[in-house]
Amino acid sequence: MLPDGQYSAWYKTTSAGGVGVIELKDGRLHGRDMTIEYNGSYKQTGNVFEAKISTRRHSPGKPAMLGIDELDVEFEGTSAKTTAICTGRVLQLPGVPLEVVLVRIED
Repeated sequence: MLPDGQYSAWYKTTSAGGVGVIELKDGRLHGRDMTIEYNGSYKQTGNVFEAKISTRRHSPGKPAMLGIDELDVEFEGTSAKTTAICTGRVLQLPGVPLEVVLVRIED
């Protein structure tokens, strides 16, 4: 199980990718990159990590990863003490595979 704290979030599809920072705390997830903010929830059952998030633009700048600022994303995978490796989907773009890797940022 992943402990509460900050994580680097690496995400990619077949056509784009990016990185941001998120915080996990008590089943809530929030974070951001240079232009997009993420908010949602997560749950862990043993070593299974599941999350649902929504995105929105917080600052002007480069286009969002998939050209859409407001997305709903679901992903699931396995977690260890400091890392989760997940696959998922973007609800607005069915058929576009998504990979997400979370790596804990040490205090």
